[in-house]
Amino acid sequence: MLPSLALPLFFCIATAAAQGSTTSTRNLTASNERIIGGVASSPGDFPSAVSLVIRMTNGVGICGGTLITNSLVLTAAHCVYNYATESAWPARNMRIGYGDNLVDRQSITEGLSVHIHPQFDPSEPRNDIALIAIPPVHEDNAVPAQIFSGSLPPGYHLTAVGWGKTSNDPEVSLPNALRQTDIVVGYKDSCSQFIPSYVSSDGPQICTENRLNRGSDTCQADSGTGVFAVVRGRSYLAGLTSYGANLAGDPACALDDGFAVYTHVAYYRDFIDHVTALVARRRRRHRSHRGKDDLARHAKDMYVANRLSA
Repeated sequence: MLPSLALPLFFCIATAAAQGSTTSTRNLTASNERIIGGVASSPGDFPSAVSLVIRMTNGVGICGGTLITNSLVLTAAHCVYNYATESAWPARNMRIGYGDNLVDRQSITEGLSVHIHPQFDPSEPRNDIALIAIPPVHEDNAVPAQIFSGSLPPGYHLTAVGWGKTSNDPEVSLPNALRQTDIVVGYKDSCSQFIPSYVSSDGPQICTENRLNRGSDTCQADSGTGVFAVVRGRSYLAGLTSYGANLAGDPACALDDGFAVYTHVAYYRDFIDHVTALVARRRRRHRSHRGKDDLARHAKDMYVANRLSA
């Protein structure tokens, strides 16, 4: 089991936020992690990164995600999961920002459908991965990521990105610019204390140890955003921000003795391929029905025109 407070890195702004009240948790509710100890990303460095705002019953949840096709966003399941109904929030409640590393300059679209991994376990969380189908985007600065299929041995350096918190100070606002930081894959002896089932980061979860790069971590509002392996100057999607804490269950970000856990994207390739094919089939059926409707309308118009001219 996880330490009791080790919950997803999701950020929630209650309806009362209009009066200046915000609440955040580093736990299993829509909890995004923010980058701590990092720097602002340069424009175009991570063109697959998207912001994600989920309209909830009493406020909004803030997460991130990654374009993997021009019509599919990969994110953490806990970001789009309604814990009250034990099902996904409606896709129409999800606003996806893309095409710029500055949130206030992004193009906005809404979700069409949501697909949570069927074995998602919100209590830990495990299988923390979901896909959101969106209308196709066609912008030069919104480029789908390729999935990293290589090994992730202990000591391997990854780059985490996000629009999450940059400090444990609750008064610090979320950044407008996408940020990035260096994180390091942990060792089995340490990570298995935090994740009892852990064998290696080539399994379903990537484990990083803060002690290997002190002061650098993801935090609230980074949940669902990508973690990248940089190979020969190119960035490949390796993971999704999920949750973090230390062995005592302290969810504060960037603790020297803390751990962070990321969903290992390549491990879930079968799930991703299944949803990709499902969404493609639905889109083809929709186009086919729309085409038949257009033909029917055209035939009706021709019939009316012929009657009028007779």
